[in-house]
Amino acid sequence: MKLNIISGIAVAAIALFSCTESDDLNIGSSLTAENDKVSANSSTFTVSSRTLPIGNVLSRSNESYFGCIQDPETGATVTSEFMSQFSILETFSFPDESKVLSRYDDKVCIDSCFFDVYFFNPASCSDSMAVLKMKITEMSRPAEETTDYYSNFDPAEAGLLREDGLVLEKSFSLASTQNISSSSGNRLAISADVPYTDKEGVLYKNYGTYIMQQYYKHPEYFRNSYSFIHHVCPGFSYQLTDGSGFYSKVPYVGMRLYFNMQDSDTTFVGYVALAGTDEVLQTTKISNDTTVLSQLINDNSCTYLKTPVGLLTEVTLPIDDIIRGHENDSLLAASISFPRVNNSEQDNHNLDIPRNLLLVQKDSLENFFLNNKLTDNETSYLNNTTTNSSGKTVLELRNTYTYDNISSLITHMANAKRQGQKQDGDWVLKHPDWNRFVLIPVTLIQTTTSSYYGSSATTTGIRHNMALTSTKLVGGSENSHEPIKLSVVYAKYKTE
Repeated sequence: MKLNIISGIAVAAIALFSCTESDDLNIGSSLTAENDKVSANSSTFTVSSRTLPIGNVLSRSNESYFGCIQDPETGATVTSEFMSQFSILETFSFPDESKVLSRYDDKVCIDSCFFDVYFFNPASCSDSMAVLKMKITEMSRPAEETTDYYSNFDPAEAGLLREDGLVLEKSFSLASTQNISSSSGNRLAISADVPYTDKEGVLYKNYGTYIMQQYYKHPEYFRNSYSFIHHVCPGFSYQLTDGSGFYSKVPYVGMRLYFNMQDSDTTFVGYVALAGTDEVLQTTKISNDTTVLSQLINDNSCTYLKTPVGLLTEVTLPIDDIIRGHENDSLLAASISFPRVNNSEQDNHNLDIPRNLLLVQKDSLENFFLNNKLTDNETSYLNNTTTNSSGKTVLELRNTYTYDNISSLITHMANAKRQGQKQDGDWVLKHPDWNRFVLIPVTLIQTTTSSYYGSSATTTGIRHNMALTSTKLVGGSENSHEPIKLSVVYAKYKTE
């Protein structure tokens, strides 16, 4: 098979097989013009699918999650904790030491110090009155950015927590936190106004005082985040020690330091803030009930997508059937959709559904995240999120996850098999996943650019979804719905 893509006709072919409602998306009126020297024909193939565990995933994110909740659909308990470092801007500074009025043992000090944890968009099944207990523990040394940390990473088990370091505990509920703004969410403030002893045995009024005095003693430690993390503050672990009924995204953590100072003849309260941002390392530890997940895997009436660290859907493509009889044709387009199976009961406790699904060749899944890849529309794709004139996506209109053209993936798989078998007759046996891809929920890291003509978002990163999401897809070996279909368009050059 030629296995090449003809872009001009492919656009119309994609539209023809991915759009069936005239008010959704614009479609072409014909596949080819009368004078084109190409004839096109189409075929439809049934694909098979099943549910698999996601397993421990790479925990690399600009957001963390915290809480413990019982999945309302399965009864499984999901727990999340995290670790975060603090970043230092190159412009960071305290005021001149002579201007600081706050003193303790004849040295400058911080009058009050707070750790802040921001909660945003809690799970719909959370209870605002549920009481949880958070424990914040100082790390003895930093988790290094050169190491790949997974969702089962536990700083305590790794021996990264300082046994005689700063430990803070706070009981709270979402209702007891302070609402800051719609963009920042709710803030939990934990006072750190307790005596602190550093690793050298030096006693300070509080942890903030330690930070301040280190600045005046070693300003070089504050020239960037790396120096600050390795010489002053290696980070903190945020653990859940009691309670359940709450699970939330933590977009960032912070530390606020207050002190009195004087500038000219004016006396006022000075303020310095540190934050955990995506410039420094953050990891999320997820615990999920594998027993319950195994029960869902054995449910062959559908397939599942479940996060965090839950379930994905594996799909097997009939590559040999697609090629058979078309060895001398070109592959124009191949579209596939995965309908959702709606919940039989709808209430406020239903989990959100995944919005962004990564379709990636199964053999490429781990490297995709390890190498911080973006989709290449050959071995990896994102579902169609195009909106119509009413602003609704394909998922909202048709209740399906749609991939308009995965012809390059089919080409890639077919070529890999052909080349592999030339080298090794047992290649297929050694590569059992050669014709399979997986669907896995992801979070998109995007940068928004504004201009005179409006704003546009550019995807700069793709991460595993650590939020609470769940949905069922049509599929499985005991599927009672219409089977999943792959629509393929071929092209053949006319000889006349």
